[in-house]
Amino acid sequence: MGNAPLSERRRGRAFGATAFLAFLGVAGAISTALWVGSIQLRHPLSLLSGAVIASLLLCAALTLLNLMARWFRWHFLIRRFTRKIATRDSLVVYMTTLPAIITPFFLGELVRALILRRKMRPPHRAKLIWVWLIERILDAAVLLWLLLLTVHGTLGLASLPVLGGVTFLLFRMLLEDHRASTVLAIGSICLFVTAAAWMLPVVALVGTLNLCSRDGVAFAVGMKAFSAGTLFGAATGLPLGVSVTGSTMIGELLSNGVATAVAIPSVLVYRTGTAWFAVILGATAFLFLRQRLKVIMRDGGTGHFDDIADHYADEIPKHIRQRLLARKVCLIQEQLRREGIPDGARGLDLGCGQGWYMSELALGGYRMTGVDYSRRQLATATGGDSLGGGELRGHFVQADAESLPFAEGAFDFAYSINAFHHLASPTAQLSALREVIRVLRPRGAFVLHEINTQNPIFRLYMGYLFPLLRVIDEGTEQWMLPQSMPDVPGALWRTDVQYFTFTSDFVPSALQSSFDRLERSLERSRLRRYSAHYQVALVKSEKGSG
Repeated sequence: MGNAPLSERRRGRAFGATAFLAFLGVAGAISTALWVGSIQLRHPLSLLSGAVIASLLLCAALTLLNLMARWFRWHFLIRRFTRKIATRDSLVVYMTTLPAIITPFFLGELVRALILRRKMRPPHRAKLIWVWLIERILDAAVLLWLLLLTVHGTLGLASLPVLGGVTFLLFRMLLEDHRASTVLAIGSICLFVTAAAWMLPVVALVGTLNLCSRDGVAFAVGMKAFSAGTLFGAATGLPLGVSVTGSTMIGELLSNGVATAVAIPSVLVYRTGTAWFAVILGATAFLFLRQRLKVIMRDGGTGHFDDIADHYADEIPKHIRQRLLARKVCLIQEQLRREGIPDGARGLDLGCGQGWYMSELALGGYRMTGVDYSRRQLATATGGDSLGGGELRGHFVQADAESLPFAEGAFDFAYSINAFHHLASPTAQLSALREVIRVLRPRGAFVLHEINTQNPIFRLYMGYLFPLLRVIDEGTEQWMLPQSMPDVPGALWRTDVQYFTFTSDFVPSALQSSFDRLERSLERSRLRRYSAHYQVALVKSEKGSG
């Protein structure tokens, strides 16, 4: 009996959703039937012609690009206003909630705030609503600008600075960082992505019109029909502008001389391949990803590197891993020799993962200890092999980088390879650096290997695309740049930075030797600061960390 009210509420919500969808279907069907009936098709099968099929494929492809652009904007804004969300989780949430676009004024998209609320601290939860509001304002502003361009081109171009100014003021009011450079950068990116995202459906409509017409339709005509129809449909609050958006588009096309037999089927095909395709795609994503969505909502899990321990080694091709292993070990040994640290010294691998690097150094005579926070990574290391196929060497300890279980001065040197950017914040990174210096003897050296994100394109790749291609990174990393290393009491950073590797992990092994020559040339050039990796050393003073 106690569960009856909950069951009734669920049945009520299900009935309401079904009735709502039924209304949309009936309204859309009536509108479509009236328009199709008005052109009196003699051959209904002509709607399955090659031009129509090509138009549907074009619309679907451009809709996918549009959705990716809109997801990028949403994810980018979330990262500006709230705690960072893993890139893959963000994409799952966005795609599975796409059917929310069929709600009045897109209010259903606020469900994303409910899904992510457990991942946010209370002050940040309200900012998810800000993100939704910013998206709506930018969408309306860009659509109005596109419409103005088609009505009065000169006035439209002249209004572009106004559009930029409104965007600047919007972000100036909402961002915590009020520096003009920050506001301008974030506002410009969001405005550009919004304009690019809306131009894709414009191209889809114009392409459809020209595929279905022998005479051709001007781009400006299609853009005016699209912007007017989309704005008017959204302003009514009707879900997807059903019966309004399409009718407005058709009316605009007819008033600009497009033949009835072209305008009506083209808009029908266009709406099917864009708006309704997005809804179907979102419903399909929800069907297949709903379990992952539940995990995201619970904000649970054993930890990222525990989760991927079993297939971590498979994420990067073996020839790339072996190449990086040889290169990085060589660079570490060269740095240790420059610091006067002998081959038999005591070494610490901080964030050792599955122990490949420390095992290689142990083969060179160093007495190695590896530390990692992930128990499953360490379990894989203690029961696994090195990249060369031999038995792993060294001693493994599970510990937090900010609280190392070793005595002061326990090691002659330490190093960390692509681990520091996984620490939660710059404060955590500094805390870990203090701990490293504590466990080093006086004049001991810490060698840091990190991803080099000085190239903004590479930084964009590492934050938004790489986490979708590989599960090693989540897109929430705290990148450290060699020119802005934190001051660490009792130690000094060496001024010489080793920049290395430009080759992508997609390069096939057969082509690697050819790319190696190019890479060596780039490493010697002025472009070396834009490499993919760098090495820098921190040396403990004679008096210790104090």
